[in-house]
Amino acid sequence: MEKERLPPMLERVKRAGVNPELLHSKTVCVFGVGGLGAIVAEMLARIGIGRIIIVDRDIVGPENLNRLGYDVEDVGKPKVEALAKKLSKLARVMNDFSPTIEAYYADVIAWEKLPEIIEKCDLIFTCFDNIEARLEINYWAVKLRKPLIDGGTSTDGLGGRIITVIPYDTPCLGCYFGSGTMLKLEEGENISGSCDASIPTTMSIVAALQVDSGLKLLHEKKVAPRIIISLREDEMIVFQDYNVKRRRDCEYCGGKEP
Repeated sequence: MEKERLPPMLERVKRAGVNPELLHSKTVCVFGVGGLGAIVAEMLARIGIGRIIIVDRDIVGPENLNRLGYDVEDVGKPKVEALAKKLSKLARVMNDFSPTIEAYYADVIAWEKLPEIIEKCDLIFTCFDNIEARLEINYWAVKLRKPLIDGGTSTDGLGGRIITVIPYDTPCLGCYFGSGTMLKLEEGENISGSCDASIPTTMSIVAALQVDSGLKLLHEKKVAPRIIISLREDEMIVFQDYNVKRRRDCEYCGGKEP
């Protein structure tokens, strides 16, 4: 059966050179739906991704309200529950292009369902606040050859970075964050991912660049393996870094392609 014509919100997306029909056929997972992930998931819904899977183990707290994504009435609820409800409301105006939302209130470490979830994804976003969870997803993304886009912010909340992993092509997260890192990270870059400080401006920019990188991948366009941003005084920058290489001794992707 032929789909209804595009809803108005997606007609405008199409005018920007995005293919809504292509995006509606894709399954994307967002791991970690805090300050970054909630924005990433909402953007994915608004541009027409057909199936969005969200995974998080945390509850919405008052400290989360300085960021976009959650409201006062969400405090005390699992983040995935509150976000799924919000995305489902948005889906009501998208007709045949409404996204399917799957929500899992779970810790990804040693989660038995994780390989199954990653296997069915076309694209993965990691938006965690800890390195262990990032590397857990990285392990399966590399093993199952699924592209991954990771976002993180600096300890002062004024900087951030986006890493795009194309297994056995670009460096994986293990190349950056495993034992013996590949390169010297930018001063103040937060490799632990812990939220020492956060402001919605930085979070929104990092999330937007994550989604933009994802759109480029899905449309088979060139993507920078690493993007650095800074909103610090006298240092407002967005830098695309192509000068990165896989680490030969990386425990996740090192050596020859299997």
